Amino acid sequence: MRRLAPLFTTRGAMLVWLPVVLVTALHYGAPHHAAWMHSVARRGFYVPILLAAALAGIPGGLTAALTAIVLYLPHALGYGVHHVDPGGSSEKWLEMGFYLVLGGLAGAVAERAQRDRERQAELVAELSSTLEQVQAKDAQLERASRLEALGQLSAGLAHEIKNPLHAMRGTAEIVLDVVPEDAEERPLAEALITEIDRLSTVLQRFLDYARSADAERSPLDVAEVTAHVADLLRAQAGKQGTAVVLEGASAEVVANRDQLVQVALAIAINGLQALEQGGRLTLRSEPGALVVENDGPLIEEALLERIFDPFVSTRDTGTGLGLSTAWRIVDDHGGRIEVENLDDGVRFAIRLPTD
Repeated sequence: MRRLAPLFTTRGAMLVWLPVVLVTALHYGAPHHAAWMHSVARRGFYVPILLAAALAGIPGGLTAALTAIVLYLPHALGYGVHHVDPGGSSEKWLEMGFYLVLGGLAGAVAERAQRDRERQAELVAELSSTLEQVQAKDAQLERASRLEALGQLSAGLAHEIKNPLHAMRGTAEIVLDVVPEDAEERPLAEALITEIDRLSTVLQRFLDYARSADAERSPLDVAEVTAHVADLLRAQAGKQGTAVVLEGASAEVVANRDQLVQVALAIAINGLQALEQGGRLTLRSEPGALVVENDGPLIEEALLERIFDPFVSTRDTGTGLGLSTAWRIVDDHGGRIEVENLDDGVRFAIRLPTD
């Protein structure tokens, strides 16, 4: 009955049953001597039968054919009607048999066409999905290539600067030793060492970014990692009144534990900094993934595409290397990081291999 449903809609009534009624009325209303009208009326049933087959396939075509036969039969054989179809008996029986053949064949063609359309739709969907995957992979390879070149450049510059910076710090320590505690120059000498240490920290970030993330990997529980990261965050989160929430059950991935902690911590700290005060930071373990969510401000759409690029930061004091390093580590693991804006926050999903 479900396959016949299209026949019992407004569209089915207009395309099938109304023409059947009109053709039947023409049959019974045509004068006996108007053979041509009866001949036209017999063939008039072809149209609703074809339309029924197009709407509901073989069941629709046969249903319309049988309906036409039932309505035409009294007129064809003269049962209780005034005007009998003047056509020959064999002609009329052949016509009724042809109704069934026409309904069946037209329904079969319609069903085959529908299957072909469905296969084409599935093929288009598969091709679209494949194209999206290829485009995503191309974008990932392009980003990896760009980050590799930047990493090499960063490493070279960092090495060139770090050695003389060490020498400068040594000299600054000697100067600090000879400057009296109460001298006016003492704060300047101390500030010099502080700034040298800050530059050294920045250079170390460049080196960490450039360094390969290749390390020993093994199966580990994502839930254990999220719990450890939550412990590391609680002090900073407590100062700004942010709730750190753990969700999810045990879920296994294959990764280097220390590097996964580094990645999750970098993303979570970014989330805390985005919240500034209050709010909620959620760490969730999922099959094959570690998810970090916050209910802070959304990321600008223009920035979403570049958020993992080096030197891209929304903070004046940021180097823009934290998320880049995280992306590089996860990419070297054969995984990926997904970021999206939610209705009430931002979601990062670190997806890693499970075997």
